[in-house]
Amino acid sequence: NNNPKKCIYLDYNGTTPIDKRVLETMMPYFTHHFGNPSSSHYYGLAPKEAVARARSSILSLLYDTKKEEELERLHNGIIFTGCGTEADNLAIHLALQANPTTTSKPHIVTSNVEHPAITQYLQSLESQGVISVSYVPVNKEGIVPAQDMIQAIQPNTILVTLMLANNESGALQPIQQVSQYCQTQNILFHTDAA
Repeated sequence: NNNPKKCIYLDYNGTTPIDKRVLETMMPYFTHHFGNPSSSHYYGLAPKEAVARARSSILSLLYDTKKEEELERLHNGIIFTGCGTEADNLAIHLALQANPTTTSKPHIVTSNVEHPAITQYLQSLESQGVISVSYVPVNKEGIVPAQDMIQAIQPNTILVTLMLANNESGALQPIQQVSQYCQTQNILFHTDAA
């Protein structure tokens, strides 16, 4: 049925309408303060200040610190991207940059049900011979067992990437257990939680 009054939207795991509070906060930057925040002219000042406030807000959620110098050091580590795909690709790219291996090809572990934003980029890097990838299968509930992800880690693993919730099934993945293990092994962990 194509009548929107009789339809119920059930794909909120895939995409959602923008929250009213976000729209209200952003509206001045869509209409009046539209300048490039990287510009040095007048129209860039308000957006530049807004981006700085947004970074500070995110840092206050992530870190429990009141030390101004600590927050200042972390400030430029918050990177805003245009979409989830760009963010996922950037995370993989930065993991490769942070782990230049000279003895063996870098290895990445992921599940076999990741979003195409992850799998297509990994497959492209694989086909170029840049990395090797282990795609860990999910069980019949659509969940990749944490132990299977952990067992796929090799000595040359530089990154484990596992989505929080599957965009098709909604299955929640065991990111806490996997990320905690990665932390003990000093391996970068990434999750697409969008």
